[in-house]
Amino acid sequence: MKVSCHSLFICSYCKRSRTNEAEAGAMPGKIPKLPSEIISDILSRLPVKSLVRFKCVSKTWRSLISHPGFAKEHLKRAKEDTNANHYKIFLSADPHLSIDPEAFFDADDNLLTAQLNFPASYSDQNSYIEILGSCNGLVCGLLHRNPLIYIWNPSTRESRELATPSSRELAIPGSSEDSAFYGFGYDVKLDDYKIVKGYISTSTNSSDGSNSETKVEVLTLKGNIWRTIQDLRCGVLLRGRGTSANGVLHWLVLRQENVRSIKYVMVSFDLSEEKFLETVPLPGLTGDDNIWKLELKVLGDWLCLYCYRGGLFCEAWIMKGYSSEVSWTRILRFNIGEPIPGGKFWHRLLWVKKNGNVVYELNGRDVVFYNQNEGTARAFMIYHEMGWFDATVYIESLVSPNNINDGLLPSI
Repeated sequence: MKVSCHSLFICSYCKRSRTNEAEAGAMPGKIPKLPSEIISDILSRLPVKSLVRFKCVSKTWRSLISHPGFAKEHLKRAKEDTNANHYKIFLSADPHLSIDPEAFFDADDNLLTAQLNFPASYSDQNSYIEILGSCNGLVCGLLHRNPLIYIWNPSTRESRELATPSSRELAIPGSSEDSAFYGFGYDVKLDDYKIVKGYISTSTNSSDGSNSETKVEVLTLKGNIWRTIQDLRCGVLLRGRGTSANGVLHWLVLRQENVRSIKYVMVSFDLSEEKFLETVPLPGLTGDDNIWKLELKVLGDWLCLYCYRGGLFCEAWIMKGYSSEVSWTRILRFNIGEPIPGGKFWHRLLWVKKNGNVVYELNGRDVVFYNQNEGTARAFMIYHEMGWFDATVYIESLVSPNNINDGLLPSI
């Protein structure tokens, strides 16, 4: 088990403080006290699990660790830390699981998984959780059959039930005959999280969506009220879950360029401006290519395009820049062969380690860890009663769905 020097120092400091307090009657003298800035700086480098425990040290520490400003600093350091993996994989299996990909590749079964309890219970076997998105450690989930929308931090177990959209067509993604889309992400300018739910009416307009009516509702976490955005035009048909990166939601679509040409493009929605951006071309992909699966993922802070070509090989690119300055860099390519269990069937990329090891989901039923250098693969056995699961990657953070208003950090 890996323990940081910061954790050992804090534990020693807390133990010495309690010992001094107990012996205060027999041994005069003051307890050594570190400056508030140093304590805050050390705490911001510790893992979430340790910080949740350290809330019990004192009321002051609880106030500091629970503060949104401290959560932002902790999140910033976690994203900048290249020596540790702060990312986990959430599976909406039964029971729900959190998987540590680093522990799996290191064969450390003691740290591999943790069982999680979703904030809402559902006994109906026909009910299930659809993940609407993940951002900064918060997971947005839709509980079908009710329907209810929750924001949940799997690391701290904090959760919040959100208001239901006013439009019935927007209550359940894909429930309408129209083209439904949705997404969850962070608005940098407002310092708030937003859920976007919408649909594009195709009943009386062109089949490609160029003249179709776009209806969008947006909810902010601070306000918890749905409002409609007027006069939006998307120009293409959007469906399904958007991928959030750098304050923008992204969808992949096929667009008819002319009679003989169909191209894949990326459509984006700016969460701060609340408008659709110009479509972005993809790296050398056309509708004529033998592509079985094409999807967007987020690897750290990078938007990643994952391509599964004709059951032969997989590729992944990361995107830099936007609009006319966009560029794509390929980060992996591997052939699909016998070493990969079920490699010839549908699968989704979940995570790529810095050394090139890959984690992917197979048919919504299994998770496979593939070592490119050794050409070996191991399947993670999942025992769950449901026939399939949804999956998303999240970063361990202290961001709270119930407390996102900034203020002065308490002094220690």
